[in-house]
Amino acid sequence: MAYEKLYNEIYAMVVLKYFWKEYQPGFVKGESPDWKNPKMNFGLEVSQALLPYDGQSESFLEHYLGRLKEDIPESALEKYKGKLYFYNGRLWALINDEENQIPYQEKVKIRFERKLEKLNSHYTHYTCNALYLYAHAEPEKRDEIEAIMRAMQEKQALKRYQFQKIFLDCKSCVYLLNFQESVLQEIFIPKKAQIFLEMETETLRHQFQWETGTLF
Repeated sequence: MAYEKLYNEIYAMVVLKYFWKEYQPGFVKGESPDWKNPKMNFGLEVSQALLPYDGQSESFLEHYLGRLKEDIPESALEKYKGKLYFYNGRLWALINDEENQIPYQEKVKIRFERKLEKLNSHYTHYTCNALYLYAHAEPEKRDEIEAIMRAMQEKQALKRYQFQKIFLDCKSCVYLLNFQESVLQEIFIPKKAQIFLEMETETLRHQFQWETGTLF
């Protein structure tokens, strides 16, 4: 299931504000990456471990997530009938049952590789380049995340620019893959805290236009 991009970007910042010990005020909305903090010399890109299966569905996600239903062409509504999830009148998600056939670990690694390529092609670079990645899954064992981290380390070793930190959001736990210190940290988020974070994100989502340069 794919979710509205801006909501995800804000939710990631809300999580870091309340649960990441190194967080400092001063984050500004950007583009490539999605957030930057000049004081920390820190850039954060936000993405989801999703695999659109064809160019048409990927284009649909890019153009219409977050749009009002009346702003979406009738032909598109008909094509994805039964797979569209609306919230407060806006398209919030596109459900793709085929994705459930692929292990979340593979989707995470594939999305990471795409973002790593972009980091080395046109993203602005910082002392700390970070990626907040929604896994849309809850691992059964910590070993699964450790294996993902090793695979990412091997891929990054071949690149000029690398992600120093990756926040892997697995719902009740955000795993911080700290490549600077080769440490894997767990940030547990209780259910009540998740509800608070979602409410806070929803409020912020509609409080500003969130144009480039907007201070978080």
